[in-house]
Amino acid sequence: MNKKENKKREIIKNSFHLMHLHGYNGTSVKNITDAADIPKGSFYNYFKNKEDYAKEAVHYFAGHEEYIDILDDKGKQPLERILALFNKKIEDLAAEDFKYGCFIGNLTQEMGDVSEIIAEATEKFHQKLTKKICYCLTEARELDDFNSKLEEETIANFIVNSWQGVLLRMKSQQSRKPLDDFLKVLKEILLK
Repeated sequence: MNKKENKKREIIKNSFHLMHLHGYNGTSVKNITDAADIPKGSFYNYFKNKEDYAKEAVHYFAGHEEYIDILDDKGKQPLERILALFNKKIEDLAAEDFKYGCFIGNLTQEMGDVSEIIAEATEKFHQKLTKKICYCLTEARELDDFNSKLEEETIANFIVNSWQGVLLRMKSQQSRKPLDDFLKVLKEILLK
């Protein structure tokens, strides 16, 4: 990775939390450059515009999303990995007082129908997550641990879609109740 790419990643690392909390429209280029401690004019040496920054922030986030790695942990059974993923996410959301939600989900909701570039980047992330959950479900079915009449891909899509909706409710309620309800349905109905 060259020096320019390293600096671009450093800028994103030091600033994307603002867009995560305040959204795309609530975060200015000046907010980003202040958080990254660079002059405003330097921003355009690394990004075409704020939309390009958001797309790159999605790629950065997706590349550093340790949660998805939980789904690859062969030390756990496949269904346990799915539950571990959501338990870890819930634990981290609680530590943030239920204010942040999912960076990718927040950006999708705000900009998915406005920016084709951002929609494409966030959809790739959602597809990656869905594919990994689907793989766990397929593996569980092969071990006779999963007996749903529905296809694995349908269940995996439903889990990811439901999770994004649950995060919206969590934020509006500022409560973990929607998260706990999601986990209960996941354990007792979807992963049977």
